[in-house]
Amino acid sequence: PDDSVETVRLRQELAQYRQQHAELLERFDSLSKKLQREKIESFEDLEKQDKEAKKVLITLAQQTKPVQMIGINIGLFGLTSTGKSTMLNALLGQKVADIGVGETTTKITSYNGTKFILWDVPGRNDEVSYLSMEYISFFKGLSRRLILIQSTVKENSSMMKLLDEIGLHYDIVFNKFDKVEPEEQEAVKNQIQSEIKTIGLKRVDNVYFVSSKFPTMFPDWIVMINHLENLLH
Repeated sequence: PDDSVETVRLRQELAQYRQQHAELLERFDSLSKKLQREKIESFEDLEKQDKEAKKVLITLAQQTKPVQMIGINIGLFGLTSTGKSTMLNALLGQKVADIGVGETTTKITSYNGTKFILWDVPGRNDEVSYLSMEYISFFKGLSRRLILIQSTVKENSSMMKLLDEIGLHYDIVFNKFDKVEPEEQEAVKNQIQSEIKTIGLKRVDNVYFVSSKFPTMFPDWIVMINHLENLLH
């Protein structure tokens, strides 16, 4: 799947994008070098350590236009441990992604479904690599962004804060909800909602509590699928 038609097309679009926005790219590059020098590894680090650089990043991100993409494009963000491969397979109704231990993907990969194209965005510890013009234009080009977690919003709050700041909405998907004891499920739902408030996330559209291993187990699965499939309407 590494070189699917969609992936090749995205690569070509981004190459063209770089040529058209050479000056913006240069400004992103100099910011990136500054962050490396300051050993900033994530958006949360940036918030804490260099407020000026954060302002520059947000200004550049606002000037970045979405890359052109065809059809419904859904980005799946999250670490491998969140059950992302199982989620990809369940959303597409077929086995397309390897279910393994550890980070199985290190680059963005696309998977073609009948209703939408899914993009697997690797969860990384060096999130600073996402603070680039290409990634931001890709994030903006997506029709929907799903952030997978398995126990707490904190697992991926840095990515959510970045999306907040660049004005992009997203859904939080609590996967592996089948591992939560039935009598604790309500408390876990409340805990997640309270974390969203405490962390101060601004652009969460929906929170789904699902199990991609047993999709029919929780009603949120159907609700989520309907939302994704109806993006065209």
